[in-house]
Amino acid sequence: MKILDMMYRAVMFWINMAIRLVLWGSIILLGLWVWNRGVDGFVDDVSGLVQHWTGEYEKYTGEVKKYREQNDNQIRMKANQREGWR
Repeated sequence: MKILDMMYRAVMFWINMAIRLVLWGSIILLGLWVWNRGVDGFVDDVSGLVQHWTGEYEKYTGEVKKYREQNDNQIRMKANQREGWR
């Protein structure tokens, strides 16, 4: 039982270490981004990223909507064909 506890603690230590490294690394990179671009440049970059990904999201949702409509139309056509056979 003690060995399992030691293994659990070792795994949790490394998981916590990885999470902390990602967190602090992200904070440092964000700070460097603001430092290099300035606040106005940073805001411009973020707004550009938001616009880009909003456009991608809208494009994707439009494709999904078209796919669902095509799928529904195919189901209706098959249902109409089966009704015609009866």
